[in-house]
Amino acid sequence: MPRRRRLRLYLVGSPADTQQEVDRLHLLRYAERFEWSRSVPIAENGILIQPDAGDVLRYLQRNR
Repeated sequence: MPRRRRLRLYLVGSPADTQQEVDRLHLLRYAERFEWSRSVPIAENGILIQPDAGDVLRYLQRNR
């Protein structure tokens, strides 16, 4: 049986911008609003993402 692969989406930005993107993804029928976590404050020294073996990081940058 193949190992289950995980995909993680991270939205990092202002509370208003991240909520707007959650709403946009909902309208596109990508994800329901309730599937997202609550907003979590980010410490001044940033965050650390612990990858699984073979994971890569990808992002999309858009001008707003």
